[in-house]
Amino acid sequence: MTEKKVLVFGGTIEGRQVSDYLNESCIYHTLSVATEYGEEVLTPRRYLNIHQGRMDVDAMQRFMQEGDFCAVVDATHPYAVEVSRNVRSACEKEGLPYLRYLRPRAGAAGASMEKTASEAEQSCIFVNSTREAAQYLETQEGQIFLTTGSKELHVFTEHISDKTRLFARVLPSAEVIASCRALGLEGKQICGMQGPFSADINEAMMRQAGSSFLVTKDTGASGGFPEKIEAASRLGIRTVIIRRPEEAGFDWEEMVRRLKLILEEEKKCAAGPEAAETEAAVSRTARRIGCIGIGMGTLDTLTHEAARAIREADIVFGAKRILESVQKMGLIAPAAAAVTEYSGTRIAEYLAELPQYRDIIILMSGDVGFYSGARGIQNAFPDETVHYYCGISSVVYFASRIPTAWQDAKLVSAHGKQLAVLNYVKRYPKLIMLVSGKEDVERICKELHEAGQSQVKVTVGTNLSYPEETIRSGAPADFLKCGTTGLHIMMLENPAAEHVITPGIPDDDFVRGKVPMTKEEIRILSVAKLRLTEDAVVYDVGAGTGSVSIEAARLCTAGTVYAVERNHEGIELIRENSRRMCLSNIVTVEGLAPGAMEALPVPTHAFIGGSSGNMKQIVELLLSKNPQVRIVINTIALESIAEVLNVLKELGIQDADIVQVSAAKSRVLGRYHMMTGLNPVYIISFGGKIL
Repeated sequence: MTEKKVLVFGGTIEGRQVSDYLNESCIYHTLSVATEYGEEVLTPRRYLNIHQGRMDVDAMQRFMQEGDFCAVVDATHPYAVEVSRNVRSACEKEGLPYLRYLRPRAGAAGASMEKTASEAEQSCIFVNSTREAAQYLETQEGQIFLTTGSKELHVFTEHISDKTRLFARVLPSAEVIASCRALGLEGKQICGMQGPFSADINEAMMRQAGSSFLVTKDTGASGGFPEKIEAASRLGIRTVIIRRPEEAGFDWEEMVRRLKLILEEEKKCAAGPEAAETEAAVSRTARRIGCIGIGMGTLDTLTHEAARAIREADIVFGAKRILESVQKMGLIAPAAAAVTEYSGTRIAEYLAELPQYRDIIILMSGDVGFYSGARGIQNAFPDETVHYYCGISSVVYFASRIPTAWQDAKLVSAHGKQLAVLNYVKRYPKLIMLVSGKEDVERICKELHEAGQSQVKVTVGTNLSYPEETIRSGAPADFLKCGTTGLHIMMLENPAAEHVITPGIPDDDFVRGKVPMTKEEIRILSVAKLRLTEDAVVYDVGAGTGSVSIEAARLCTAGTVYAVERNHEGIELIRENSRRMCLSNIVTVEGLAPGAMEALPVPTHAFIGGSSGNMKQIVELLLSKNPQVRIVINTIALESIAEVLNVLKELGIQDADIVQVSAAKSRVLGRYHMMTGLNPVYIISFGGKIL
């Protein structure tokens, strides 16, 4: 079998360092450089193949397909962000291991510099981009000595109006010199030289150019950064430093260690499938997988156990925001890989191609047991044990900051979904909600305000645990314009919350009009026969005034009730009663059943109070949507019970329970209480396995 090669990207000192190591180790490899000059400075070697030319991600992918490579080392310039992104993307598409070799930073001279930058009249100005550097220099006076190369020289010529202030030191190739002239620089403003340069040479060139400013990037010791800083310091000129982009990767020792593991794995695979499978099985049993809840994203709210596990990991997965947060804490080891991914399935697929990783950490926000995707991670690794590390959830922190107890609160999440807030507020005295942002806060408070729930106390926490943390309380009207940004959490306290959890709203509480209504006693038994769940999807067919809909909606706090009624007066009564009862999970559907029901979501329960002669068609449609739907039917007339019995027989329904209820209610006549009988009602119920 032909030995696979290593592909190295980088016309840099680091790229040549990797190539030297591979040559000494007798490993065939290809070193890809972008320019002719990058090829010219290389020395031909036995195990080296040189590829010259710029490639986009598609060209890189094709090159990898044709090259029979087993690993890719990215040793490109630390500021070549787009190139590294393309290399990484091509590797992911081809399933090749990607090793980013990070150039060491400048060391003590550069590391301490930014710490002292706040001192009076500091000599260094730190910026985040070339554009920011150019915009700053446009506001200053004096000559500018540029050591950032030719690729971004156009940014300075575009933003600095007086181009005679510029002096550019670039690589000594005809192409580069020509590009400088095309940007409007004259010969005396261009110096084509190949480094590295000593501090003395830098000083002489800056002095010759009459420089007031040095512009450089933190290119590390191999890029001559300390020598530039020393020269500028000697001359007393100000240095504009373009910060190095943050990225994950490895130092020399760790990169070599991982590369060795990949090459060893390649040799074992070449030995045969049985040997490879045995080794892969051993690798899986030897690795450790941890899933960590990072709390709210600050070091102060991360447990010591979790922090230690992150530090010991050799690869860390998580959403982009979470990874950035942990990287700012300095917890991810320099040698560890950081991968933006939180899907358990995709993480398992990624690791299947990289058996060298032994200590794997997957990061989740908040706590792994509270509205978290953490539990799905175990499904992605069915043959391995996932170790879970708890985090401090925002609910716990929020409650401690108000302060209040949270064991008596109803905890819900409104992240990315509509929540029937009125239902929850009506039922629970204390409600704590995770929300997506200020838009949710404003929407929820508007709903409470318009429903007349001014007695509800609203407490909103923003950016908990961060320096900009705020916690504010008030009435719903106070939050119609939230005025905050960032992550939010809410607590709603309702002193008028109902504590009754059984059906049985008095008949006099409903607006009735001339539309029929199921009476309280019959309603209690009928709703009980429905066997509702909190998240039920209920059809109330022939809803009338909506009394059954109201009872069901009160009990199904997290569910939805569809009130189907053909009478427009009935629809208006249902809406009015919903407002009076402060319920927001009733949807009115005007029309004749079963046609009006066809487009509705799949039901778990259905109450039929009126069928207009379409009983069979209504039941057939319900069963077609959900064969296990729970159905309760009320009838009064003997003809109607006969119709229902025929439907049950024709549809082969065997488990029907039929109850005939006769009730009487007292009324006062003078000094006496007299009983008045209600119409006898048949209650038929069947089905019931919830989807």
